Amino acid sequence: MSEKVEGRKKFSVVISEISPKIPAEGITLKDFLDIIGERGLYMSSMILTAPFLLPVSIPGTSIIFGSVIFLLSSDIIFQRPILIPKRFRDYKISKKNMEIILYEISRILKPLEEKIIKERLSFLTRGRKMEYINGVALAFGAILLITPIIAPLGDFLPSYGILFVCLGNLENDGFLVLAGYFTIILTAIYYVLIFALGVAIIIFIISYLHL
Repeated sequence: MSEKVEGRKKFSVVISEISPKIPAEGITLKDFLDIIGERGLYMSSMILTAPFLLPVSIPGTSIIFGSVIFLLSSDIIFQRPILIPKRFRDYKISKKNMEIILYEISRILKPLEEKIIKERLSFLTRGRKMEYINGVALAFGAILLITPIIAPLGDFLPSYGILFVCLGNLENDGFLVLAGYFTIILTAIYYVLIFALGVAIIIFIISYLHL
């Protein structure tokens, strides 16, 4: 299989090349974003979803990574410099965990690149209006990722929504962007239902205790 598309490296290959640049003592989010910054805000956001795509799990990272994705999306929306708080910039990730993150997102990307991704519905990825809409979709997905909810697939669903929107924009694949919109909307509905169920259970318990 070719590792290039129209003379350009596949993103799974680009991501695999980041690993040797990670210092043995680990890397801060600031230094990590410096490494991939020139590759764009969408790629940065996409990589930051990796800890929540199936088997990888680093406790306590959804708020930090989700917040950084939200700030990256604000740069897409308002076209202004990224302002990331020091506590997020200095958050350090071990080399082992970062290598796992990069491996997992590369593993997910390869079958997508081989079987699904292609340029189509490109009007959803071009122009200032769509850039604004896609930035808002990313911001909403990031808010859902940050939301502290105890439920199956709580971080999984918004992360895939963010991944699809980012990858769709990077590859001019409007179909993937639509998949991202759908996943983010589905996540919001799921969260509302979980919240409503929780409220109903609490009301039932209170009413039962007063009998």
